[in-house]
Amino acid sequence: MELFIKKNSYAILTTLFNDDSYWIENVSMDEFWIEFKKTLDSLPTINRLGFIFALILISIIPPPYSFFSLMCNSNLTLRKKWLNSWEQSKWLWKKSLFLGIRILLIGSALQLPQTMIHTNYHEFLSERKNHSCLKVKQTTDE
Repeated sequence: MELFIKKNSYAILTTLFNDDSYWIENVSMDEFWIEFKKTLDSLPTINRLGFIFALILISIIPPPYSFFSLMCNSNLTLRKKWLNSWEQSKWLWKKSLFLGIRILLIGSALQLPQTMIHTNYHEFLSERKNHSCLKVKQTTDE
């Protein structure tokens, strides 16, 4: 089951970032899986099981898109159409479920050191530390 979730979550991630070659070339499935597993393990049990079930649900592509093929074994066009159907669904639960999965996947991928460098996150943090609004004023009791 872990391998199923690992492959399909990575397939969803690469589908979401298919227009940026950086993600496909520099984020490996194993590196991503380590961070994504940490994210899943940090969730309360009921939420973790819910997201795992949601990943299983979104990873199996039914007709009319395909004949129950897996996300990780499908071509990019089919994966894009399937994910777009979730994102543009008229059912609020489908949209919300897809949004939650997307947040978890992208958030996990952004935790990788190479993606933090790629997105200039380290520079943002260093600039943010210099803002006076974030500094706590030290007061002494006399």
